[in-house]
Amino acid sequence: MPASLPPVPPPGRRRWILVTGMPRSGTTGVGAALSHASGAAKLYEPLNPESGLRSVHEYFVFPESAGQHPGSQLDRQLREVFGVSVRMRRGIWPEDPAWKKAVKQVTGNTTRVSAVKIRLDPRVDTVIWKDPFASFLVPYLSSYRGISSIVTVRPPEAAAASFKRLGWTFDLDRVHAHLSRLTPGAAYLVQEPEWAGWVKDPPMIGALLWRMVYGYLDTVLPRSDGPPAAGAAPVLWSNSRRLLAEPLETYTRFFKALDLDLSPRVREAILRDYRDEGSTEPSSKTHDRARNVTQANSYWRRVLEPTEENTVRQITADVRSSIERRVGELA
Repeated sequence: MPASLPPVPPPGRRRWILVTGMPRSGTTGVGAALSHASGAAKLYEPLNPESGLRSVHEYFVFPESAGQHPGSQLDRQLREVFGVSVRMRRGIWPEDPAWKKAVKQVTGNTTRVSAVKIRLDPRVDTVIWKDPFASFLVPYLSSYRGISSIVTVRPPEAAAASFKRLGWTFDLDRVHAHLSRLTPGAAYLVQEPEWAGWVKDPPMIGALLWRMVYGYLDTVLPRSDGPPAAGAAPVLWSNSRRLLAEPLETYTRFFKALDLDLSPRVREAILRDYRDEGSTEPSSKTHDRARNVTQANSYWRRVLEPTEENTVRQITADVRSSIERRVGELA
């Protein structure tokens, strides 16, 4: 880490591991599994502008440049993250039942509760920062802040189907503009003329965002698991197909690379997380605990129309091919 930079997070306190990737790529499950480790606790999406830190106002945050200086705004936000600030939005949604709204008024939402637990528990020495909205920070955090990361990847069809069932949209023009500044002329930024008409269609938004998230990381990070530069923290990749097929083997590799203790208790907790149980039907919930986790990569076949499926593949084909050379086949 360059000596000219103030240490963030402060040395001698908690260590940090970021779990990130495209929204709907499995960050929640991976973050939960890592947080089973002794002394670990999960910090849930502090960079989510609707339920996270009050200082965050946009979906996805970006460094000002590809170098060591992130910019004053991002620096302030990172200091809040690493300081485990509880200055969070309440995250009260119109669809929340009355009892949940009342609870959030008193305790705050999932993000704030996770931060309070970390602050109050002196046993926590490792924070698992689960946050898809930090995906564009992976190279910076690894190279200049010593933060290890796991990047989660699901098939683009699965991401698009999730966006369709949830009706999600994002400001892709803003994301594209930031990435054009960070990686000018990169191949993944090329967009076909007909794509402009798809920016209000949730499944196509999912596909285009998938292209940008993984296109950026694939362009900037090295071609194998490991540090992007000498002295940087490791960046690992999680292929959801392999993870669901071989959860214990996958987490054994992750725990070893991240120097976490995979005790018998942790092994059993991970196996319990990935048991084949629950419903296989798509849900309108963002995270449905009753849905079968082993079906996470295949339910999209019942959600996307054939024309949508073909279009998603057209949008993501070149980036997907490069990502699969890193992590293996996604489906």
